[in-house]
Amino acid sequence: MPKTIHLTVPNDGTIPDIIATFSPEETLLMLKIGSDCLREGRNALAGMSQTEIYNKIKDESKEEVKKIELDLMVQREIASQMEEKIRLMYAGQLEQVKKQLEITREQLKHYETENKGAIQTEIEKIREKYDLLLQEKEKKLDKMNENYEKMLVQSHKSTSLKGSDGERTFCEYAETFMDFKGFEIIDKHTQGGEGDFHLHFEEFDVLADAKNYKKKVPVDQREKIKKDLVKNEHLHFAWLVSLNTSIEKYDKAPIMYEWINTTQCVVYINNLSSFEDPKKILRIVWFTCKELYKLIEDVHFDETELTDLREKNYKLMDKLKGIRKTVREINTSMNATKNLIQVMDDELRGILETETNDIITSNISLFDEWWDQNIETAGDGTVVSSTDLWSRFKQENKTVITEMEISTDKFKNYIKSKVPLSSIILRNKNSNSAFDIKCIKMKQPAAEDIADVQEKIVVELNTEVIKKTKKIVKGAAQG
Repeated sequence: MPKTIHLTVPNDGTIPDIIATFSPEETLLMLKIGSDCLREGRNALAGMSQTEIYNKIKDESKEEVKKIELDLMVQREIASQMEEKIRLMYAGQLEQVKKQLEITREQLKHYETENKGAIQTEIEKIREKYDLLLQEKEKKLDKMNENYEKMLVQSHKSTSLKGSDGERTFCEYAETFMDFKGFEIIDKHTQGGEGDFHLHFEEFDVLADAKNYKKKVPVDQREKIKKDLVKNEHLHFAWLVSLNTSIEKYDKAPIMYEWINTTQCVVYINNLSSFEDPKKILRIVWFTCKELYKLIEDVHFDETELTDLREKNYKLMDKLKGIRKTVREINTSMNATKNLIQVMDDELRGILETETNDIITSNISLFDEWWDQNIETAGDGTVVSSTDLWSRFKQENKTVITEMEISTDKFKNYIKSKVPLSSIILRNKNSNSAFDIKCIKMKQPAAEDIADVQEKIVVELNTEVIKKTKKIVKGAAQG
Protein backbone atom coordinates (compact mmCIF):
# COMPACT_ATOMS: atom_id res chain seq x y z
CA MET A 1 0.00 0.00 0.00
CA PRO A 2 1.53 3.36 -1.07
CA LYS A 3 2.42 5.97 1.53
CA THR A 4 1.25 9.59 1.36
CA ILE A 5 3.68 12.41 2.24
CA HIS A 6 3.21 16.20 2.30
CA LEU A 7 5.84 18.48 0.69
CA THR A 8 5.99 22.27 0.99
CA VAL A 9 7.01 24.54 -1.94
CA PRO A 10 7.18 28.35 -2.24
CA ASN A 11 4.01 30.21 -3.14
CA ASP A 12 5.53 31.59 -6.35
CA GLY A 13 7.00 28.24 -7.39
CA THR A 14 5.74 26.38 -10.49
CA ILE A 15 5.12 22.65 -10.15
CA PRO A 16 5.89 20.70 -13.36
CA ASP A 17 2.80 19.10 -14.90
CA ILE A 18 4.61 15.83 -15.43
CA ILE A 19 4.55 15.10 -11.67
CA ALA A 20 0.87 14.21 -11.91
CA THR A 21 1.75 11.37 -14.28
CA PHE A 22 4.37 9.72 -12.00
CA SER A 23 3.64 6.33 -10.48
CA PRO A 24 4.48 5.83 -6.76
CA GLU A 25 7.74 4.09 -7.72
CA GLU A 26 8.71 6.95 -10.11
CA THR A 27 7.88 9.50 -7.41
CA LEU A 28 10.13 7.70 -4.94
CA LEU A 29 12.95 7.48 -7.50
CA MET A 30 12.61 11.20 -8.24
CA LEU A 31 12.86 12.10 -4.56
CA LYS A 32 15.92 9.88 -4.04
CA ILE A 33 17.82 11.26 -7.06
CA GLY A 34 16.97 14.85 -6.19
CA SER A 35 17.92 14.35 -2.54
CA ASP A 36 21.30 12.78 -3.44
CA CYS A 37 22.16 15.59 -5.88
CA LEU A 38 21.17 18.25 -3.39
CA ARG A 39 23.18 16.56 -0.63
CA GLU A 40 26.34 16.37 -2.80
CA GLY A 41 25.94 20.00 -3.79
CA ARG A 42 25.62 21.10 -0.19
CA ASN A 43 28.69 19.10 0.83
CA ALA A 44 30.72 20.58 -2.09
CA LEU A 45 29.70 24.10 -1.23
CA ALA A 46 30.35 23.64 2.43
CA GLY A 47 34.09 23.03 1.83
CA MET A 48 34.50 25.98 -0.69
CA SER A 49 34.72 29.64 -0.07
CA GLN A 50 32.76 32.30 -1.94
CA THR A 51 35.74 33.13 -4.22
CA GLU A 52 36.27 29.53 -5.17
CA ILE A 53 32.58 29.15 -6.02
CA TYR A 54 32.77 32.24 -8.24
CA ASN A 55 35.96 31.08 -10.01
CA LYS A 56 34.51 27.64 -10.57
CA ILE A 57 31.36 29.07 -12.13
CA LYS A 58 33.50 31.44 -14.22
CA ASP A 59 35.71 28.62 -15.53
CA GLU A 60 32.71 26.53 -16.38
CA SER A 61 31.10 29.54 -18.13
CA LYS A 62 34.20 30.21 -20.30
CA GLU A 63 33.80 26.91 -22.02
CA GLU A 64 30.16 27.65 -22.72
CA VAL A 65 30.97 31.16 -24.01
CA LYS A 66 33.69 29.81 -26.34
CA LYS A 67 31.33 27.21 -27.64
CA ILE A 68 28.62 29.86 -28.28
CA GLU A 69 31.17 32.19 -30.00
CA LEU A 70 32.35 29.31 -32.18
CA ASP A 71 28.74 28.54 -33.18
CA LEU A 72 28.19 32.22 -34.05
CA MET A 73 31.28 32.33 -36.23
CA VAL A 74 30.21 29.17 -38.05
CA GLN A 75 26.70 30.56 -38.63
CA ARG A 76 28.15 33.89 -39.79
CA GLU A 77 30.39 32.11 -42.32
CA ILE A 78 27.51 29.97 -43.56
CA ALA A 79 25.30 33.09 -43.98
CA SER A 80 28.07 34.87 -45.90
CA GLN A 81 28.48 31.91 -48.25
CA MET A 82 24.71 31.69 -48.79
CA GLU A 83 24.53 35.41 -49.55
CA GLU A 84 27.31 35.08 -52.12
CA LYS A 85 25.60 32.07 -53.75
CA ILE A 86 22.25 33.93 -53.94
CA ARG A 87 23.93 37.00 -55.42
CA LEU A 88 25.71 34.91 -58.05
CA MET A 89 22.48 33.04 -58.84
CA TYR A 90 20.45 36.24 -59.35
CA ALA A 91 23.24 37.81 -61.36
CA GLY A 92 23.23 34.79 -63.69
CA GLN A 93 19.46 34.90 -64.08
CA LEU A 94 19.56 38.65 -64.76
CA GLU A 95 22.17 38.10 -67.45
CA GLN A 96 20.00 35.41 -69.06
CA VAL A 97 16.97 37.73 -69.02
CA LYS A 98 19.01 40.49 -70.67
CA LYS A 99 20.19 38.10 -73.38
CA GLN A 100 16.63 36.85 -73.96
CA LEU A 101 15.37 40.43 -74.12
CA GLU A 102 18.01 41.31 -76.70
CA ILE A 103 17.07 38.24 -78.77
CA THR A 104 13.38 39.18 -78.57
CA ARG A 105 14.15 42.73 -79.73
CA GLU A 106 16.05 41.40 -82.70
CA GLN A 107 13.18 39.06 -83.56
CA LEU A 108 10.66 41.91 -83.32
CA LYS A 109 12.78 44.08 -85.61
CA HIS A 110 13.04 41.17 -88.03
CA TYR A 111 9.27 40.49 -87.96
CA GLU A 112 8.50 44.18 -88.32
CA THR A 113 10.78 44.47 -91.35
CA GLU A 114 9.35 41.34 -92.99
CA ASN A 115 5.65 42.02 -92.28
CA LYS A 116 5.55 45.79 -92.68
CA GLY A 117 4.58 45.59 -96.34
CA ALA A 118 2.02 42.83 -95.79
CA ILE A 119 0.44 44.66 -92.85
CA GLN A 120 0.23 47.90 -94.85
CA THR A 121 -1.38 46.01 -97.74
CA GLU A 122 -3.99 44.45 -95.44
CA ILE A 123 -4.68 47.82 -93.87
CA GLU A 124 -5.21 49.37 -97.30
CA LYS A 125 -7.59 46.57 -98.30
CA ILE A 126 -9.62 46.91 -95.11
CA ARG A 127 -9.70 50.70 -95.45
CA GLU A 128 -10.89 50.48 -99.07
CA LYS A 129 -13.52 47.90 -98.11
CA TYR A 130 -14.93 50.17 -95.44
CA ASP A 131 -14.72 53.13 -97.81
CA LEU A 132 -17.07 51.20 -100.07
CA LEU A 133 -19.42 50.58 -97.16
CA LEU A 134 -19.39 54.25 -96.28
CA GLN A 135 -20.06 55.23 -99.88
CA GLU A 136 -23.06 52.90 -100.01
CA LYS A 137 -24.41 54.31 -96.76
CA GLU A 138 -23.89 57.89 -97.90
CA LYS A 139 -25.77 57.16 -101.13
CA LYS A 140 -28.67 55.67 -99.18
CA LEU A 141 -28.70 58.63 -96.78
CA ASP A 142 -28.68 61.09 -99.70
CA LYS A 143 -31.58 59.21 -101.26
CA MET A 144 -33.50 59.26 -97.96
CA ASN A 145 -32.87 63.01 -97.58
CA GLU A 146 -34.12 63.63 -101.12
CA ASN A 147 -37.29 61.64 -100.42
CA TYR A 148 -37.79 63.50 -97.15
CA GLU A 149 -37.40 66.89 -98.87
CA LYS A 150 -39.85 65.82 -101.57
CA MET A 151 -42.34 64.78 -98.89
CA LEU A 152 -41.95 68.14 -97.15
CA VAL A 153 -42.53 70.02 -100.41
CA GLN A 154 -45.58 67.89 -101.20
CA SER A 155 -46.91 68.35 -97.65
CA HIS A 156 -46.44 72.13 -97.91
CA LYS A 157 -48.14 72.18 -101.29
CA SER A 158 -51.06 70.08 -100.06
CA THR A 159 -51.50 72.33 -96.98
CA SER A 160 -51.46 75.45 -99.14
CA LEU A 161 -53.90 73.82 -101.56
CA LYS A 162 -56.26 72.88 -98.72
CA GLY A 163 -56.10 76.45 -97.39
CA SER A 164 -56.85 78.00 -100.78
CA ASP A 165 -59.76 75.58 -101.34
CA GLY A 166 -61.22 76.46 -97.95
CA GLU A 167 -60.91 80.21 -98.59
CA ARG A 168 -62.49 79.84 -102.05
CA THR A 169 -65.40 77.87 -100.59
CA PHE A 170 -65.98 80.42 -97.83
CA CYS A 171 -65.98 83.27 -100.37
CA GLU A 172 -68.69 81.45 -102.30
CA TYR A 173 -70.78 81.09 -99.14
CA ALA A 174 -70.15 84.76 -98.19
CA GLU A 175 -71.75 85.88 -101.44
CA THR A 176 -75.03 85.55 -99.55
CA PHE A 177 -74.29 89.01 -98.05
CA MET A 178 -74.04 90.75 -101.44
CA ASP A 179 -77.48 92.32 -100.93
CA PHE A 180 -76.54 93.62 -97.44
CA LYS A 181 -76.03 97.34 -97.25
CA GLY A 182 -72.35 98.38 -97.34
CA PHE A 183 -71.08 94.76 -97.57
CA GLU A 184 -67.49 94.21 -98.64
CA ILE A 185 -65.16 91.20 -98.23
CA ILE A 186 -61.47 92.03 -97.77
CA ASP A 187 -58.78 89.31 -98.25
CA LYS A 188 -56.34 89.38 -95.29
CA HIS A 189 -54.77 85.89 -95.42
CA THR A 190 -51.36 87.32 -96.45
CA GLN A 191 -51.23 89.64 -93.41
CA GLY A 192 -50.24 88.09 -90.09
CA GLY A 193 -52.63 88.52 -87.16
CA GLU A 194 -55.56 89.60 -89.36
CA GLY A 195 -57.31 86.27 -90.06
CA ASP A 196 -58.33 85.17 -93.57
CA PHE A 197 -60.98 87.83 -94.28
CA HIS A 198 -62.56 90.98 -92.90
CA LEU A 199 -66.30 91.17 -93.62
CA HIS A 200 -67.40 94.82 -93.69
CA PHE A 201 -71.04 95.66 -92.96
CA GLU A 202 -72.69 99.01 -92.38
CA GLU A 203 -73.36 98.21 -88.68
CA PHE A 204 -70.16 96.34 -87.73
CA ASP A 205 -67.18 94.38 -89.12
CA VAL A 206 -66.30 90.69 -88.70
CA LEU A 207 -62.90 88.93 -88.67
CA ALA A 208 -63.35 85.52 -90.40
CA ASP A 209 -61.07 82.50 -90.54
CA ALA A 210 -62.03 79.44 -92.66
CA LYS A 211 -60.60 75.93 -91.93
CA ASN A 212 -60.70 73.05 -94.42
CA TYR A 213 -59.38 70.27 -92.12
CA LYS A 214 -59.95 66.51 -92.32
CA LYS A 215 -59.81 66.28 -88.50
CA LYS A 216 -61.14 68.46 -85.72
CA VAL A 217 -59.93 72.06 -85.63
CA PRO A 218 -57.38 72.00 -82.74
CA VAL A 219 -57.25 74.28 -79.69
CA ASP A 220 -54.28 76.29 -81.00
CA GLN A 221 -56.44 77.62 -83.88
CA ARG A 222 -59.02 78.84 -81.37
CA GLU A 223 -56.31 80.62 -79.39
CA LYS A 224 -54.93 82.13 -82.60
CA ILE A 225 -58.24 83.69 -83.69
CA LYS A 226 -58.80 85.07 -80.16
CA LYS A 227 -55.38 86.76 -80.25
CA ASP A 228 -56.15 88.18 -83.70
CA LEU A 229 -59.50 89.56 -82.45
CA VAL A 230 -57.91 91.16 -79.37
CA LYS A 231 -55.27 92.71 -81.64
CA ASN A 232 -58.04 94.33 -83.77
CA GLU A 233 -59.81 96.32 -81.06
CA HIS A 234 -62.21 97.97 -83.56
CA LEU A 235 -63.72 94.56 -84.41
CA HIS A 236 -66.37 93.06 -82.13
CA PHE A 237 -66.86 89.64 -83.72
CA ALA A 238 -64.68 86.83 -85.10
CA TRP A 239 -66.03 83.82 -86.98
CA LEU A 240 -64.02 80.58 -86.84
CA VAL A 241 -65.62 78.56 -89.66
CA SER A 242 -64.84 74.84 -89.96
CA LEU A 243 -66.14 73.68 -93.33
CA ASN A 244 -66.01 69.87 -92.99
CA THR A 245 -65.22 69.03 -89.33
CA SER A 246 -66.08 70.17 -85.83
CA ILE A 247 -64.08 72.49 -83.56
CA GLU A 248 -62.28 71.09 -80.51
CA LYS A 249 -64.19 71.70 -77.23
CA TYR A 250 -66.88 73.76 -79.04
CA ASP A 251 -68.74 71.03 -80.93
CA LYS A 252 -71.80 70.50 -78.71
CA ALA A 253 -73.92 72.65 -81.06
CA PRO A 254 -73.61 73.73 -84.71
CA ILE A 255 -73.01 77.33 -83.61
CA MET A 256 -71.39 78.31 -80.30
CA TYR A 257 -70.19 81.60 -78.80
CA GLU A 258 -67.27 82.61 -76.56
CA TRP A 259 -66.94 86.11 -75.08
CA ILE A 260 -63.29 87.00 -74.57
CA ASN A 261 -64.13 90.39 -73.01
CA THR A 262 -67.15 92.68 -72.60
CA THR A 263 -67.07 93.92 -76.23
CA GLN A 264 -65.57 91.07 -78.30
CA CYS A 265 -67.04 87.64 -79.06
CA VAL A 266 -65.82 84.60 -81.05
CA VAL A 267 -68.42 82.59 -82.99
CA TYR A 268 -67.61 78.93 -83.70
CA ILE A 269 -69.39 77.40 -86.73
CA ASN A 270 -69.09 73.59 -87.01
CA ASN A 271 -69.35 71.58 -90.27
CA LEU A 272 -70.70 74.45 -92.33
CA SER A 273 -70.54 72.54 -95.64
CA SER A 274 -72.59 69.68 -94.18
CA PHE A 275 -75.71 71.84 -93.93
CA GLU A 276 -78.28 71.77 -96.73
CA ASP A 277 -77.95 75.54 -97.19
CA PRO A 278 -74.61 76.86 -95.74
CA LYS A 279 -75.37 80.41 -96.88
CA LYS A 280 -78.53 80.43 -94.77
CA ILE A 281 -76.47 79.44 -91.70
CA LEU A 282 -74.13 82.39 -92.28
CA ARG A 283 -77.10 84.79 -92.50
CA ILE A 284 -78.44 83.39 -89.19
CA VAL A 285 -75.05 83.99 -87.58
CA TRP A 286 -74.98 87.56 -88.91
CA PHE A 287 -78.45 88.36 -87.50
CA THR A 288 -77.40 86.90 -84.13
CA CYS A 289 -74.27 89.08 -84.13
CA LYS A 290 -76.42 92.11 -84.99
CA GLU A 291 -78.54 91.58 -81.87
CA LEU A 292 -75.43 91.05 -79.75
CA TYR A 293 -73.95 94.24 -81.18
CA LYS A 294 -77.01 96.14 -79.95
CA LEU A 295 -76.31 94.88 -76.43
CA ILE A 296 -72.70 95.96 -76.75
CA GLU A 297 -73.75 99.44 -77.89
CA ASP A 298 -76.45 99.79 -75.22
CA VAL A 299 -74.56 101.07 -72.18
CA HIS A 300 -77.75 101.83 -70.18
CA PHE A 301 -78.35 98.49 -68.48
CA ASP A 302 -79.22 98.14 -64.79
CA GLU A 303 -77.11 96.76 -61.95
CA THR A 304 -79.03 93.48 -61.84
CA GLU A 305 -77.91 92.55 -65.34
CA LEU A 306 -74.33 93.51 -64.44
CA THR A 307 -74.43 91.26 -61.36
CA ASP A 308 -75.80 88.36 -63.42
CA LEU A 309 -73.08 88.83 -65.99
CA ARG A 310 -70.41 88.82 -63.26
CA GLU A 311 -71.80 85.61 -61.75
CA LYS A 312 -71.81 83.99 -65.18
CA ASN A 313 -68.26 85.19 -65.68
CA TYR A 314 -67.14 83.65 -62.37
CA LYS A 315 -68.79 80.31 -63.28
CA LEU A 316 -67.21 80.50 -66.71
CA MET A 317 -63.77 81.09 -65.16
CA ASP A 318 -64.22 78.02 -62.92
CA LYS A 319 -65.09 75.95 -65.98
CA LEU A 320 -62.06 77.36 -67.78
CA LYS A 321 -59.81 76.27 -64.92
CA GLY A 322 -61.12 72.74 -65.23
CA ILE A 323 -60.66 72.84 -69.00
CA ARG A 324 -57.07 74.08 -68.61
CA LYS A 325 -56.34 71.20 -66.23
CA THR A 326 -57.76 68.75 -68.77
CA VAL A 327 -55.67 70.36 -71.52
CA ARG A 328 -52.53 70.01 -69.41
CA GLU A 329 -53.29 66.33 -68.84
CA ILE A 330 -53.87 65.86 -72.57
CA ASN A 331 -50.57 67.61 -73.34
CA THR A 332 -48.80 65.30 -70.88
CA SER A 333 -50.31 62.26 -72.58
CA MET A 334 -49.38 63.63 -75.99
CA ASN A 335 -45.79 64.21 -74.90
CA ALA A 336 -45.56 60.66 -73.58
CA THR A 337 -46.96 59.39 -76.87
CA LYS A 338 -44.44 61.48 -78.81
CA ASN A 339 -41.61 60.00 -76.74
CA LEU A 340 -42.87 56.47 -77.46
CA ILE A 341 -43.08 57.29 -81.16
CA GLN A 342 -39.51 58.63 -81.06
CA VAL A 343 -38.31 55.42 -79.38
CA MET A 344 -40.08 53.35 -82.04
CA ASP A 345 -38.57 55.55 -84.75
CA ASP A 346 -35.07 55.04 -83.34
CA GLU A 347 -35.59 51.27 -83.16
CA LEU A 348 -36.85 51.16 -86.76
CA ARG A 349 -33.87 53.24 -87.90
CA GLY A 350 -31.53 50.80 -86.12
CA ILE A 351 -33.27 47.83 -87.82
CA LEU A 352 -32.92 49.50 -91.23
CA GLU A 353 -29.23 50.21 -90.65
CA THR A 354 -28.67 46.57 -89.59
CA GLU A 355 -30.48 45.29 -92.66
CA THR A 356 -28.45 47.64 -94.89
CA ASN A 357 -25.19 46.43 -93.36
CA ASP A 358 -26.26 42.78 -93.79
CA ILE A 359 -27.10 43.35 -97.47
CA ILE A 360 -23.78 45.08 -98.16
CA THR A 361 -21.85 42.40 -96.24
CA SER A 362 -23.63 39.61 -98.15
CA ASN A 363 -22.70 41.29 -101.46
CA ILE A 364 -19.05 41.55 -100.41
CA SER A 365 -19.00 37.90 -99.26
CA LEU A 366 -20.38 36.89 -102.69
CA PHE A 367 -17.64 38.91 -104.41
CA ASP A 368 -14.93 37.42 -102.19
CA GLU A 369 -16.04 33.86 -102.91
CA TRP A 370 -16.12 34.48 -106.68
CA TRP A 371 -12.71 36.22 -106.58
CA ASP A 372 -11.04 33.34 -104.71
CA GLN A 373 -12.47 30.78 -107.16
CA ASN A 374 -11.66 32.64 -110.39
CA ILE A 375 -8.66 34.97 -109.83
CA GLU A 376 -5.01 34.22 -109.00
CA THR A 377 -1.83 36.29 -108.77
CA ALA A 378 0.62 36.38 -111.70
CA GLY A 379 3.85 38.02 -112.88
CA ASP A 380 4.40 41.70 -113.57
CA GLY A 381 3.74 41.28 -117.31
CA THR A 382 0.20 39.93 -116.86
CA VAL A 383 -2.71 42.39 -117.36
CA VAL A 384 -6.48 41.77 -117.13
CA SER A 385 -9.16 44.35 -117.99
CA SER A 386 -12.07 45.12 -115.70
CA THR A 387 -14.43 44.56 -118.64
CA ASP A 388 -13.28 40.93 -119.00
CA LEU A 389 -13.72 40.32 -115.28
CA TRP A 390 -17.22 41.84 -115.37
CA SER A 391 -18.18 39.66 -118.38
CA ARG A 392 -17.11 36.49 -116.60
CA PHE A 393 -18.79 37.47 -113.33
CA LYS A 394 -22.02 38.40 -115.12
CA GLN A 395 -21.99 35.12 -117.04
CA GLU A 396 -21.67 33.07 -113.84
CA ASN A 397 -24.01 35.11 -111.61
CA LYS A 398 -26.89 36.32 -113.80
CA THR A 399 -29.63 35.61 -111.23
CA VAL A 400 -27.70 37.13 -108.31
CA ILE A 401 -26.90 40.29 -110.29
CA THR A 402 -30.61 40.83 -111.01
CA GLU A 403 -31.75 40.11 -107.44
CA MET A 404 -29.08 42.23 -105.70
CA GLU A 405 -28.98 44.99 -108.33
CA ILE A 406 -25.22 44.70 -108.81
CA SER A 407 -24.10 47.35 -111.30
CA THR A 408 -20.89 47.68 -113.31
CA ASP A 409 -19.72 50.61 -111.13
CA LYS A 410 -20.25 48.60 -107.94
CA PHE A 411 -18.26 45.70 -109.41
CA LYS A 412 -15.38 48.05 -110.38
CA ASN A 413 -15.32 49.50 -106.87
CA TYR A 414 -15.10 45.97 -105.50
CA ILE A 415 -12.11 45.19 -107.78
CA LYS A 416 -10.35 48.30 -106.45
CA SER A 417 -10.81 46.99 -102.91
CA LYS A 418 -9.22 43.63 -103.75
CA VAL A 419 -5.97 44.82 -105.41
CA PRO A 420 -3.41 47.51 -104.52
CA LEU A 421 -4.00 50.90 -106.11
CA SER A 422 -0.56 50.64 -107.76
CA SER A 423 -1.83 47.64 -109.80
CA ILE A 424 -4.67 49.65 -111.42
CA ILE A 425 -3.99 51.25 -114.82
CA LEU A 426 -6.57 53.88 -115.85
CA ARG A 427 -7.31 54.11 -119.56
CA ASN A 428 -8.36 57.78 -119.38
CA LYS A 429 -8.93 60.50 -116.78
CA ASN A 430 -12.54 59.50 -116.18
CA SER A 431 -12.55 57.49 -112.94
CA ASN A 432 -15.81 55.70 -113.92
CA SER A 433 -14.41 54.22 -117.15
CA ALA A 434 -12.90 50.74 -117.58
CA PHE A 435 -9.34 50.04 -116.39
CA ASP A 436 -6.64 47.34 -116.45
CA ILE A 437 -5.23 45.40 -113.49
CA LYS A 438 -1.64 44.19 -113.31
CA CYS A 439 -0.22 41.05 -111.66
CA ILE A 440 -3.45 38.98 -111.74
CA LYS A 441 -5.01 36.53 -114.18
CA MET A 442 -8.22 34.53 -114.46
CA LYS A 443 -8.07 30.85 -113.56
CA GLN A 444 -8.81 28.35 -116.30
CA PRO A 445 -12.05 26.41 -115.71
CA ALA A 446 -11.74 22.76 -114.74
CA ALA A 447 -12.27 19.98 -117.31
CA GLU A 448 -15.65 19.10 -115.79
CA ASP A 449 -16.80 22.72 -116.19
CA ILE A 450 -15.65 22.80 -119.85
CA ALA A 451 -17.57 19.58 -120.52
CA ASP A 452 -20.69 21.03 -118.94
CA VAL A 453 -20.41 24.18 -121.06
CA GLN A 454 -19.87 22.17 -124.25
CA GLU A 455 -22.86 19.98 -123.43
CA LYS A 456 -24.96 23.08 -122.78
CA ILE A 457 -23.89 24.60 -126.14
CA VAL A 458 -24.75 21.35 -127.98
CA VAL A 459 -28.18 21.23 -126.31
CA GLU A 460 -28.87 24.87 -127.17
CA LEU A 461 -27.78 24.32 -130.81
CA ASN A 462 -29.98 21.23 -131.10
CA THR A 463 -32.92 23.14 -129.63
CA GLU A 464 -32.37 26.02 -132.06
CA VAL A 465 -32.17 23.61 -135.05
CA ILE A 466 -35.41 21.93 -133.95
CA LYS A 467 -37.16 25.30 -133.65
CA LYS A 468 -36.02 26.39 -137.12
CA THR A 469 -37.08 23.03 -138.59
CA LYS A 470 -40.54 23.39 -137.07
CA LYS A 471 -40.83 26.89 -138.51
CA ILE A 472 -39.90 25.67 -141.99
CA VAL A 473 -42.36 22.75 -141.79
CA LYS A 474 -45.12 25.04 -140.52
CA GLY A 475 -44.46 27.54 -143.34
CA ALA A 476 -44.54 24.81 -145.92
CA ALA A 477 -47.84 23.51 -144.53
CA GLN A 478 -49.38 26.94 -144.65
CA GLY A 479 -48.12 27.44 -148.23
